[in-house]
Parts: sequence; C-alpha cells; structure tokens
Amino acid sequence: MDKLEAVQKVLRFSDKVREWCESENSVFFDDFDNHNVDDYDGGYGGLADQIIDKGLEEKILDDEDLAEL
Repeated sequence: MDKLEAVQKVLRFSDKVREWCESENSVFFDDFDNHNVDDYDGGYGGLADQIIDKGLEEKILDDEDLAEL
C-alpha cells in the first residue's frame, strides 16, 4: 500500500480522524493526491504522516499495510 492509499483508507474508515482533519486543518479527502502526500515543503506530507499514525492507533492500518512506505 502506498502512502496515498494509507491516508485514504484511514480517512474512509475513521470518522474521528476525518473530522479532525477537516476541522483542525481544513483539508478534505479529495485534497490529497500522489504528489502532495510526499511533499513536506508546502504539501501535506506532515499531515499525511499524522493521519497514518492515527490510523495505526485506531487499528485501521497495521504494519503490513505500511511495509511498502
């Protein structure tokens, strides 16, 4: 699973994380793409990492999902 897929999976299956992302960061599901999830200079790289961490905490993702990252 690549980074974009991991972010999308968490946002799709966790209302809590999706609401946090939208309310605290004003970033929505459709705002993420293959380029900006890896961009740490003006993109959403840091936010994507936080979403993935929250997905791990909520057990939406596991280590096997992140093996390719």
